[in-house]
Amino acid sequence: MEDKFITYSSIALAGEESFVRLVRHGEDKSNWTAWLEAHPEMRPRFDEAKRIVAALKDIPQAQISESDRLEIWKNISSNIKTEVKGKSQSKLKGIWTWGMAAAASLAMLLWFGSEAGKIKTYADAGEHKEIALPEKSIVSLNAESRIIFKEKTFEKDRVLQLEGEAFFDVAPGSTFKVMTNEGTVTVVGTSFNVIARDGRFEVSCYTGKVRVERFEGNKTELTTGQRTIAEAGNAGLEQSVFNATNGKPEWTTGKFRYENRPLEEVIHELERQYDVDVILADGLGEINYTGLFESGDLAEALQLITWPLHLESSIKGKTITITR
Repeated sequence: MEDKFITYSSIALAGEESFVRLVRHGEDKSNWTAWLEAHPEMRPRFDEAKRIVAALKDIPQAQISESDRLEIWKNISSNIKTEVKGKSQSKLKGIWTWGMAAAASLAMLLWFGSEAGKIKTYADAGEHKEIALPEKSIVSLNAESRIIFKEKTFEKDRVLQLEGEAFFDVAPGSTFKVMTNEGTVTVVGTSFNVIARDGRFEVSCYTGKVRVERFEGNKTELTTGQRTIAEAGNAGLEQSVFNATNGKPEWTTGKFRYENRPLEEVIHELERQYDVDVILADGLGEINYTGLFESGDLAEALQLITWPLHLESSIKGKTITITR
């Protein structure tokens, strides 16, 4: 194994042909293993490079031009350097995770190619939207969410990009894939909910079976009533169970239920549902909240959130202030 690789960044290593063959096909594994044993300090860069290759592995090579390939390395490298600058060594673990998400994001950019032929559907703040896809699958978008797909080829490839939260009722057929900055979800015919925002990645299976992939080595399969969650800065996928008897998530009927979730997360959802800005007093965002609020009546929703926590709220136009 060439010693020149010890000077490579994770980006450069991910662009090395022999390294790509290792990740995708397991070629020359013994030599790479020996190289890592000789250079243990390269382990973080080696692992990050594997994740970048994994994030790009689903893009058909025919769709990536040489200029695209060079551009993706340049963009990832530039973004990671910007994030790393000025950070202490103790914070680097989070930056590596950020790099994985950047790679996944750019992978989606290449997958969907140019702007031509793309359909973008948004649900704005305070809005829910239902979309019928070309092959009859149905997508319900939560507030401040969007999907992007190629209209001409969707019935054949059944791949779309999601930012935010959506519930999918997938028509039987070929493999259906949802790509996000946080991971991918692959199914055939089923219904499931995906949250991919603010570093949180949550997938809940309501019927059938789904395969969830976050990053290299982090995969799981869910069946009806199972859920997996990965929080910001954590590449792992923790699995749990939930009640799927209603057949769809409560948010689709305007109900938002929480169990021991940070108040800041609850407030962000309130802002999306009512198209308002909320100012939280210092220290309140980390308080855990258990309860329910509903869309429709802002004053009532605020009461349901603040009363159990003994907090006060005031409304001035579209700005809400919450204090102790």
